[in-house]
Amino acid sequence: MKNAFFSVFLVFLCVSCATNERAYWEMDNAVQISNFEKGVELIDKAQKSKKLVYPPKNEILLYLDRGLLEHYASMYRESAKDLGQAEKLIENAATKSISEGAASYILNDNVKSYAGEDYENIYINVFNAINYYHMGNIDGALVETRKINEKLRTLAGEYDKINREMRDEYKDSLSGIKLPESKPVNFTNSALADYLGALFYRADGAYDDARINLLQLRSAFLTAPGVYYNPIPSSLVLSGEAGDETAEELRRQDEKARVNLVCFTGLSPVKKEETIPFLLPYEYGLDYAQLRLPVLTPRPDSITSIEMIIDDDKPLKLELLEDVGKAVAETYKAKFNAVFLKTLVRSAVKYASVFVMADAAARGSDSEAVGTLTAFAAKAAFDATERADIRMERYLPAKAWIGAANMEPGEHTIRINYYSGSKRIESEEKIINTAAGRLNLLEGICLK
Repeated sequence: MKNAFFSVFLVFLCVSCATNERAYWEMDNAVQISNFEKGVELIDKAQKSKKLVYPPKNEILLYLDRGLLEHYASMYRESAKDLGQAEKLIENAATKSISEGAASYILNDNVKSYAGEDYENIYINVFNAINYYHMGNIDGALVETRKINEKLRTLAGEYDKINREMRDEYKDSLSGIKLPESKPVNFTNSALADYLGALFYRADGAYDDARINLLQLRSAFLTAPGVYYNPIPSSLVLSGEAGDETAEELRRQDEKARVNLVCFTGLSPVKKEETIPFLLPYEYGLDYAQLRLPVLTPRPDSITSIEMIIDDDKPLKLELLEDVGKAVAETYKAKFNAVFLKTLVRSAVKYASVFVMADAAARGSDSEAVGTLTAFAAKAAFDATERADIRMERYLPAKAWIGAANMEPGEHTIRINYYSGSKRIESEEKIINTAAGRLNLLEGICLK
């Protein structure tokens, strides 16, 4: 029986695998030097090799990572297709086989097909909205922005329900174990989505709808200070006579062309495995478990300010609109509660089984030392099957900045300078042919 026991765990070890970050090394380097086309090529090349960077269980990540890099490389049609496929797969993931879910309670979450994180599902629509704008489809862009806040509004309630159901279902397994309190999600509205929505409605001539979006944006800043710790950008502040307030962004320009610049900088957090001890009510050295959990870890984000220079005129400072990294962390908080509880349930069930085995061995041999030795060996085998699921997309930005200016219609040269403190670390130049009465949207990317 003992040999069978350890054979089972050897199988568990074989099927338990986590993401190998070294596989992303070349792609990450390409992103750091803003060679996004190279990043896309490397993904395609890796998928043709024998050792896939994105195996079938990580199909969603393939479309997410490639779709984001295609967007940064101005491959908007390809990006829209890949991000749309990722969204479709995330929607379908909820109906995946029950056997995968059951296996993850025995082993760990890496045995399951990756189902996508909520923040990934949200920001898919942000970048697809901009993709559709560049493809000349304003209606499609508006559909994408509306999806974002619809998803956010359902997020908190869903995880609160999941946590309650899990606690009720496994209360016997968790008997005698003190559980942490669930943390509510305080991010139910995206200012970035509302800003883009306002621009697209304005382009469509729907100024009342655009104004509603800006009111929602204001609400986002008021209700989620952990995400929106910065002031509302000046062009979005409502001002004027009471009852007739208007933001600069919505003031009609009949003869002037208005350029709107959105810049994405840095890279959002990634998951790392952290080991957290947790007290358990068992004997034979089984009084605590080593919970291996996927914890968000910030990545370097060196950009502290951005300026836009139009035709060598005086610089205009961009303003921070959304800290994407903070939004990711706030959104992940709800999921983490469920992951923590699931990991705890799995560990409690495993350790309870080990305790029963150790107690039987101690009683059968009339020796507590035999029980402790049995517990030690079985605990080591159980612990070896535990691996945090650190899979996630890698190329969401850390921050979104905005700026705008009115100018004469026609062709203009716009330079975007990125600073870390007083040091300029990157500059990009764009040529834009502007027109009055339409949306002239530019995008800057610096993921350092």
